[in-house]
Amino acid sequence: MHVLFLHSAREWSGTARLFARAARGISERGAKVTLLVTPDSNVHLAVSPRRDPGQPRHTPIPEPFEIIPFSTEGLFFAAARRLRKIFRRWDADAIFVTTDREHLIAATACWMSGNGSVVRWTPAGQVLEMGIMGRWASRLAKTAYLFASETDRSAASVPKNAIDSSVAEIGVDVSTYPTDGSRAPTAEGDSASDQKQTEPLKYIVCVYDPTSRGRAATAIRTVSMLSPRHPNLRLIIVGPGSDDEDLRMQAAALRVLHLVSFLGERDDVINLMRDAHLGWVVADADTGAYGILDLMALGIPTVASEDGVAQRYIANGISGALYPPDDSASTAATVAGMLLSEDDRETMGKAARTRVAREFPETEMIEGFDRAANNARMRGRR
Repeated sequence: MHVLFLHSAREWSGTARLFARAARGISERGAKVTLLVTPDSNVHLAVSPRRDPGQPRHTPIPEPFEIIPFSTEGLFFAAARRLRKIFRRWDADAIFVTTDREHLIAATACWMSGNGSVVRWTPAGQVLEMGIMGRWASRLAKTAYLFASETDRSAASVPKNAIDSSVAEIGVDVSTYPTDGSRAPTAEGDSASDQKQTEPLKYIVCVYDPTSRGRAATAIRTVSMLSPRHPNLRLIIVGPGSDDEDLRMQAAALRVLHLVSFLGERDDVINLMRDAHLGWVVADADTGAYGILDLMALGIPTVASEDGVAQRYIANGISGALYPPDDSASTAATVAGMLLSEDDRETMGKAARTRVAREFPETEMIEGFDRAANNARMRGRR
């Protein structure tokens, strides 16, 4: 079996990480796997064999399968013709995609070459949305639909001509995460007064994506409300777009700019998380899911809004806390309660790590992707 993963986004994200991990897992089961990524993108750089052995193992690493730069720019038909050449050469059985455009390019290539099926992934907590391109693509090539949970699958309107719909729960390998931190994260921009604090700084690491500016503003407001009673509290916001000027202006307006670090996209996020007192995930979809799972696997209690993907992963009051959206007072009270008791924080952290190991193993995720690829190959034959 030959499986393709087509990912056209330029920025590293939870979906890019998911495709890379799933591709690795399927290849280790004996399939031939090819990952197609946008040339010279952050995704391309992340999966290219360029990292030193001493770098953190949780950062994107070289994968044991073929990685091919593939541009989807221009007309979809031209991109499909380029993809068709890959089909002629490798006789691919299934192509994993995420967006309408990727779906149409892959389906057109399948139609032109006369073989292959498409597996469309819907990011965690998102609704399957198919526009004209997506509906057209589902008619051009047989398509299977893959979701991150049974809840997501139940909420989706899957086309009647679909091969099938199935679930691959996002998961991680807890055994690869350290059980305790060896050093505290370093945040650029700490003021000189930070070194004069008699108490150690308490870091909240906030996982951000470009869609979560409003939720990040809530985190900044919360730090503003808590700082008088917790002068050693610091907020680190990390993720693509987290160095946005609007966020800095928000912090400046609340007079907490010196308490917040805006790190942007980093490849050492796990190191930043390791000794955080709390994790705060404002990102959504696959990026949010991985942010929560990383923090929980490290044994760090996590807070997140109850209206996002977090409700699937965080057991409220046991492994972390969910706060109501648009309620700064309740959010501040939730975070303050988690900061006050070290024993409760450690208990939550242990429960979080146990929950990830039991309910969200990476092996189950890989099994879901492998099963979807095999179903697409067998039931999608023409």
